Amino acid sequence: MAKVLICDHVEVEKLALGPGIDVFYRPTITKEELLAAVGDYEGLIIRSRTKVDRQVLDRGTRLRLVARPGTGLDNVDVEYAKSKGVSVINSPESLVEAVSEHVVLLMLALSRKLVQADSSTKSGKWEKNALMGRELKGKILGVVGLGRIGRRIAEIGKTLGMSVLFYDVIAIPPEVLSSLGARVATLDELLTTSDYITLHVPMTPETRHMLGAQKIAQMKKTSVLVNTSRGGVIDEEALAAALKEGRIGGAALDVFESEPPSGAIMSAPNTILTPHIGGQTEEAQANAIVVIGEKVRAFFAAG
Repeated sequence: MAKVLICDHVEVEKLALGPGIDVFYRPTITKEELLAAVGDYEGLIIRSRTKVDRQVLDRGTRLRLVARPGTGLDNVDVEYAKSKGVSVINSPESLVEAVSEHVVLLMLALSRKLVQADSSTKSGKWEKNALMGRELKGKILGVVGLGRIGRRIAEIGKTLGMSVLFYDVIAIPPEVLSSLGARVATLDELLTTSDYITLHVPMTPETRHMLGAQKIAQMKKTSVLVNTSRGGVIDEEALAAALKEGRIGGAALDVFESEPPSGAIMSAPNTILTPHIGGQTEEAQANAIVVIGEKVRAFFAAG
């Protein structure tokens, strides 16, 4: 019987790991306690709190699987795990709808000055004429990263009457582009052409600060930038400077280089900042746990 340690707060009953897996639930386990205990387990289930680094993996002499509900694996040394024969899995498919809806919400909120309108009206003002907005229909949507979420946002954008451009380092099948009514562009073309740009790329050495000062300078003065992927893919200082100088139209960030965020981005104008809640819906969180439970059961059932 496989022994699995759950290191963070998870609804264990929704995992439904079954009688073939011996579950140990320690949601507040410290790093020192984990290092002392990990050698006894074949599997770890974690959320964002627990870091599975080389030290943990070296101590996990029986470890075969690390599983995390949701999309992120930034807190796992994935390559080192693989080098030691440890599989790493997550359940990104469970958050597609939630994150996609959040992206569209952020685009709409910036376009219609929703935050300012709410604050102004609640303060007793009636600034109807000052709160002129823009429609999404007829605008160009640039999607950087054509994964599940990128595709879903393209579908929604198309429904809203937007034209869609894609950029990805991986070749995009023609049938996918055809079904989405989209076309491939270089990153430079996407940045200079798009009215709305949304990022959906993993955090890697290659993507770190992929949108720095030089790339941000290519954007249109009216462009809106949305990031719900990983904070480090944008140079926040460069973005804040562009916003303060009026060189781009606005930015909506759900992820940050450090969380909670700090620095110049906190006071930059024409922004909406949310606390990494793209996947925070009741449906998505419940589904993330159910899906990862299914994957963990399948892994150990396969021997």
